Amino acid sequence: MNQAPQTPVPAVAIIGVGPRGLTVLERLVALAAKRFAGAAETALTIHLIDPYPPGAGIVWRTDQPETLLMNTTIAEQTVFPDSSCTFLGPDEAPTGPSMAEWYVANGGTEPLHSTFPSRSLYGRYLRDAYRRIRASAPDFIEIVEHPTKAESVIDLPTLDLPAPEAEGSRATVPEQLVRCQNGTTIVASAVVLAVGHIPSAQPEERARLAAFAERNGGLYLPQGLPAETPVTEVAPGERVIVRGMGLNYFDLQSLFTHERGGRFVPEPGGQLRYVPSGDEPRLALGSRRGIPYRSKPICHEHPRRDWPLRFFTKDNIALLAGLDDLDGERKAGARFNDQLWPLILADLRLAYYHTLSQVRPEAFADDPGQLREAIGEAVSRHLTRRTWQETHPQSTGEAGAAEARAGVTARAGASADATARVGASATTTEEAARQGRVTREAFAWSEIEEALVPDPADRMSLHTLLNPLEGELFTSREPGEPGSLHEWMLDFLRTDLRSSLAGPIGSPEKALFTVLWQSRLLLKELIVAGHIDRVSIDMEILGWFEGFVSGICDGPPPQRIAELLALAEAGIVSFIGPDMRIEENRAALEANANDDEAVAGARADALGAEPVSRAQTDAVGADAQAQGPRPEIFTVTSAQAAGEITGSVVIDAASPTNSVSRAADVLLYGMLERGQLTAARLTLDDGREKFLNGLALTPRPYRTIDVEGNVHPRRFALSIQLSSKQWGLAIAANPNTDAATLNDSHAAAEAILDLL
Repeated sequence: MNQAPQTPVPAVAIIGVGPRGLTVLERLVALAAKRFAGAAETALTIHLIDPYPPGAGIVWRTDQPETLLMNTTIAEQTVFPDSSCTFLGPDEAPTGPSMAEWYVANGGTEPLHSTFPSRSLYGRYLRDAYRRIRASAPDFIEIVEHPTKAESVIDLPTLDLPAPEAEGSRATVPEQLVRCQNGTTIVASAVVLAVGHIPSAQPEERARLAAFAERNGGLYLPQGLPAETPVTEVAPGERVIVRGMGLNYFDLQSLFTHERGGRFVPEPGGQLRYVPSGDEPRLALGSRRGIPYRSKPICHEHPRRDWPLRFFTKDNIALLAGLDDLDGERKAGARFNDQLWPLILADLRLAYYHTLSQVRPEAFADDPGQLREAIGEAVSRHLTRRTWQETHPQSTGEAGAAEARAGVTARAGASADATARVGASATTTEEAARQGRVTREAFAWSEIEEALVPDPADRMSLHTLLNPLEGELFTSREPGEPGSLHEWMLDFLRTDLRSSLAGPIGSPEKALFTVLWQSRLLLKELIVAGHIDRVSIDMEILGWFEGFVSGICDGPPPQRIAELLALAEAGIVSFIGPDMRIEENRAALEANANDDEAVAGARADALGAEPVSRAQTDAVGADAQAQGPRPEIFTVTSAQAAGEITGSVVIDAASPTNSVSRAADVLLYGMLERGQLTAARLTLDDGREKFLNGLALTPRPYRTIDVEGNVHPRRFALSIQLSSKQWGLAIAANPNTDAATLNDSHAAAEAILDLL
């Protein structure tokens, strides 16, 4: 009697085992433990492919400096499902602790809702979570670590087996072959791509900067993870031009100060004084707006707390769409500018003027309650009018229809300064309206606001808050001089720090933080559920609102602003101004050139040289330090500040775009080149197609789609490459929120096990 062939043990390959990959592992183990309960032999093998330790990955490595902080608090992270997760049954308990629970259990004493932990501490939580998940796996689940990079994923021909004799046997086994950098090959029944941040091809302008620096004795450090940036190549005293004043910059600031022996000494009023070590470089800071993001109003005196939204609610969104609620099959199809932004703006105004009435009641000429009434009436009109138009579109008329299509009405009284020119490059009103960046003013609101708040400085101006340098001109950059950008920046930083330490209840400007934070959470939920028009997400939410909310919500902890202020006062930091422009310093090139031919060659390099590798740049940096100070071959200017600053080093501190079309890693680049993956596309209102930053994927569980439009049933993608389906992807998950990231991982794990 012929013996039936043995069916191979099903295997899953998870490529990338940072927080996202870790949550997939947790769900696979938890679900497989129940599905294969009682199995006598190995029923499932899970391969983990990552050159860095599982859980922490590269971003949250436990060996990075303790001075590098997370931008979220201890209380805001988990990788384990909790009782809020709707996919857990009533008898299911969490399989592990949140970061806050883990921190307290391990002797942590800092306040959970106001402490920004080190990145390495979060990495230790993730590593402990991995060990916990691995220890919980029954014997019939095998977990295999592969400390290497995946370089390709190839579909193997379907293996046709003889007809099975035993019930439950598999007749076909469609497999994928994963090839790794170290020569390992893995045959997997399903593959999960959770690769997170990936190397990105340098844009042409940055490639020219790198080539120019290499050939002329300077140094250029491109965008990347600050902890991986070779800052040791920057010599003490060198002038460093930093492009970007976001979170990456503040990490670099720590590496150049804390990690080089400098000390920040507390001063009265929450400010700091910097005591240099002498090993610091000199930093010249610039960016498009010329200022850092506003700092978070979160400190021990003011922990983060939720703010109840009064107007931007699910009930009002359902009303706008003519739905009973948002839980049914029908989708709202909401447009952000025209329908949702007016509700958010109403909540912003309510929070701002409520806080202003508490901290500066003298700012009002009459009862501030009149503003609250005006806001409520405007929202009521907005809801009624929009619902009526949806029900009677034939009565809208051509003008109204065009206005609705443009998405610029904002009938709750959205002010022009709230969105006009927020990140806009448009030069005409028509162009700005087409891009969805302008909202119209309700005259009744203006009249009430001006009458009740006579001083314009006391009125809410979102545009001024986001772009305070617009229209400013400075005759100097030097400390202590009249009309100095330096003095303006010191005053700006002191004001922002003071407001953050006052908290949302003590500063009208910081009250906006809580509204925007909650609004963004609700928007994320609406996008995942499919209730917002896809064109509106791309052109309006990503087109202007994302940058707007980031400028107010995504800044550093107050401590970092206090440190920046101290460094500026100590002469370590200077400021470039907005719309910085980096060029060659011709005087330095000529001074260091041996002859006119060398000068001409250097200029040609600056204009058209090929990109250089990190290894080549590293070698040049080492040679430059060995030979003495680098020449200051760069010059940087701003149209709004007189004079120029020269430097020998340029660091791009802006965050990479994480666009898959610019992927420079072997795995994703290869899969895109072979057509196994493709960037998501969006059809705009005028019929044009646009490529998005994320991958083309199915709805949850997010199976990949190839260049021909075919869905791969056994290949899934999570992490940053989900950006075509989600907005503002979180690191992992927030506890007690039925987190989308945990639902994503659960759906993927269920789909995988259903295939096996």
